[in-house]
Amino acid sequence: MRSSMQAGRSLPLLVALLSGCASIPGKTGAEQSENIEALVERTLADLYQQEPATREAIASSVGYVVMSNTITKIPVVGVGGGYGVAIETRTGARTYLEMVRFDVGMGWGARSIRPVAIFTDPRVFKDMTDGEWEFHAGAEAAAKVGEGGAAGGAGSGGPGDKGYTMHVVTDAGVSATATAGLIHIKTVTLKK
Repeated sequence: MRSSMQAGRSLPLLVALLSGCASIPGKTGAEQSENIEALVERTLADLYQQEPATREAIASSVGYVVMSNTITKIPVVGVGGGYGVAIETRTGARTYLEMVRFDVGMGWGARSIRPVAIFTDPRVFKDMTDGEWEFHAGAEAAAKVGEGGAAGGAGSGGPGDKGYTMHVVTDAGVSATATAGLIHIKTVTLKK
């Protein structure tokens, strides 16, 4: 009971701290674009090293999303924010994104992750790039592999196909949580 009350009192502080984390870094659109491109290059290089099959999965996909997220979790609740880009594979068209995440479940700590969603269903990818997109997070785990880590997720082929697969590259350490939550992604425009 006590930890639930402490978690409830800490949630507004966590939300306030992470509200600034969701915006794309950079004072100008050019700086924001450079930061996003660096994120994509670094994340894909790490992902391909840790999961070589994802190179072909991205090449044959409808599109993919690369994000940078910070998540802070205390027992019972967690919040996170981040930014990224959706890239249409055929044309290279980019849609810039911001993300907010809310979790309920076991686990604690702070971590930085770089999720990569690889889309196989054109309708699901279009829904995401046309505006706001939400999906529910289930149990997840990511373990350190070298200097980073990667964890795969369900979503492509077979029963329960969601039209995408999710892969998570961690910046450091081991992360394991059992959560149920909501991830809300919206499209944004770079600064002028």
